[in-house]
Amino acid sequence: MSKKDNKKIGDGGELVACLFLEGKGYEILEKNYRSYRKEIDIIAKKDGVLVFAEVKTRRSTSFGTPSESVTREKQRHIISVAKRYLASHGGACARLQPRFDVVEIYFDQKTDKNYVRHIEGAFIT
Repeated sequence: MSKKDNKKIGDGGELVACLFLEGKGYEILEKNYRSYRKEIDIIAKKDGVLVFAEVKTRRSTSFGTPSESVTREKQRHIISVAKRYLASHGGACARLQPRFDVVEIYFDQKTDKNYVRHIEGAFIT
């Protein structure tokens, strides 16, 4: 599979994740928030919680679940970007409790359906 195919699958997964989160009452604040060449896929808020979400999309679990690919190193990158986001949006985020989630998306090509698993509090600082 080419990089272009992987990007297309990833972008599709992020769209599905945003729609899923909005359906659960989350307000999407940022998509693909970048800082120092690192990125957080989705930043959203709901009920006093500020969510930094990593979206992982797969077509199969041959190489493990999507969330298993969120390594400790990837978590450190997300946490560092989240700290920069909080520092630059201090007043607007001061009363919100940060949380790190993972949204797994499975694209089933046989049935043409998407399966979503939202893991709240998937990792901590």
